[in-house]
Amino acid sequence: MLEITILGCGASLGVPVLACKCRICMSTDPYNKRARPSILISKADKNILVDFGLDVRMQLMRENITSLDAAILTHDHADHVGGIDDLRVFGYDTDDALSIYSDPKTIDIISNRYNYMIKEKRIKMSKLDGYESIHNIAGVDIQFFEQDHYSMKSLGLRIGDFVYTNDVIAYPVESEKFLMNAKTCVIDCMDYTSTLAHFGLDKVLLWNEKYRPEFVWLTNMSHTIDYFEIQKQLPSNMKPLYDGQKIIVH
Repeated sequence: MLEITILGCGASLGVPVLACKCRICMSTDPYNKRARPSILISKADKNILVDFGLDVRMQLMRENITSLDAAILTHDHADHVGGIDDLRVFGYDTDDALSIYSDPKTIDIISNRYNYMIKEKRIKMSKLDGYESIHNIAGVDIQFFEQDHYSMKSLGLRIGDFVYTNDVIAYPVESEKFLMNAKTCVIDCMDYTSTLAHFGLDKVLLWNEKYRPEFVWLTNMSHTIDYFEIQKQLPSNMKPLYDGQKIIVH
């Protein structure tokens, strides 16, 4: 059994957006407060962090997370990697540095940018083939697959019947088999209409019909999306996430 904690389900600017006075940014409802996108995968006493953007310190403190066993970086954008310096604490007083997994291009970029953390043995880098299946990352078997994120590739994950597919606008043909017939999916839904780099609700609804998951959770939502209003347009197997939500995956 896995526990998926939604550390953040907001888009790159979070919600509220700095200096914005729109209705959703001014909302006092906690369901309309969203940190940058990140999840924590927990099994027994092991924790795997997926993405660590600019809010990661606050997110992990909010959930009282005091240990990480591995981290996965889906791609090199600031809202996913900008909090990496905060992960140094998980390399202190341990026998091993924190392993960070990503694709070779991303690993090369961040290894150069954050070389001081590698030299201090706070983190270590592990390169993934885009379709690699890794057994026993902190007790979890993970299948990775490539995604098209417009100007770059990003990584999706499948763990048993759970799929995490964020920051995506299309899939290579080779990835589609990893999307079929999942029980629980967390998927990119930045707006009601898709952009050049992100799914919007229009494409999520088509995705739902094509891949036929049992249940779909929406993440990466911008300040155009009201938690309650969007639900009026969703099918019965779909719902928006909120920060701090926990999903149990059997």
